[in-house]
Amino acid sequence: MIQHLPRLLLVLFALLGPASGASAWGPDGHRIVGEIAWRALAPETKQALRALLDEGETLAEASAWADTDARRNRRWAHLEPLHYVNVDPEGTALRVSRRCKCVIGAIEIERDRLADPAKERTDRALALRLVAHFVGDVHQPLHVSHLDGRGGTTLDVRFDGKPTTLHRLWDSGLIARELRERGRKRGPRWRSWAHSLSDAVTPAERAQWTESRDPRVWAEESLALARAHTFEAREGAAFGDAYFERSLPVVARRLQQAGVRLAALLEDAVGR
Repeated sequence: MIQHLPRLLLVLFALLGPASGASAWGPDGHRIVGEIAWRALAPETKQALRALLDEGETLAEASAWADTDARRNRRWAHLEPLHYVNVDPEGTALRVSRRCKCVIGAIEIERDRLADPAKERTDRALALRLVAHFVGDVHQPLHVSHLDGRGGTTLDVRFDGKPTTLHRLWDSGLIARELRERGRKRGPRWRSWAHSLSDAVTPAERAQWTESRDPRVWAEESLALARAHTFEAREGAAFGDAYFERSLPVVARRLQQAGVRLAALLEDAVGR
């Protein structure tokens, strides 16, 4: 259960509240989640998913769709509030209604749509793209936060000497630095890191992370992480090596958990 937040963290959450147009992890982060999930799926489940994906499309690319293709077309503008969930910073638990118009409700709705064989293929294909994306979103700590503020999108900071915003730093800046430091690899660097993260997951961790299929549990974890890591969210803050080394393990673990849980959700929805 989420305990009462100290005053410093109330200020933090006011700074971190999600903003319209905010994304989680950035495309490479979502691709990593999709790739980790794909490697964990049974062959029969992969076959069922291939029937829903476009020709040549991978689960990794499908996982990023809601932040790439969808955001270039105003037809999908109604998806914007579904990337995050707002919480009461003074509450003792995460309280959201069933099928709320938030990332938690979106996961529940799209999971059910994907699992319904009576739905048209196009409907289930869209559900696959959305549920894959939103599972990634709910694992990003900044996407489970307080209503006030703009999700760090207007909070200017510096990272490795370059200007950015707090939101962009957590969406993609930390991941981008890790990918650069991995050096040249055959194929995309995000895929190489995804394979490393996937290989590092132990059977015990996989079992523990998939004990619950409830996205509320996953959101509680994100909120607890946001509380534990105060992220030094002050205007003009300068972050470098120490911040990166402290924050990257949080990012890596959440990507792993999102991928493992997405795989379990997909097995439940389409596996035989």
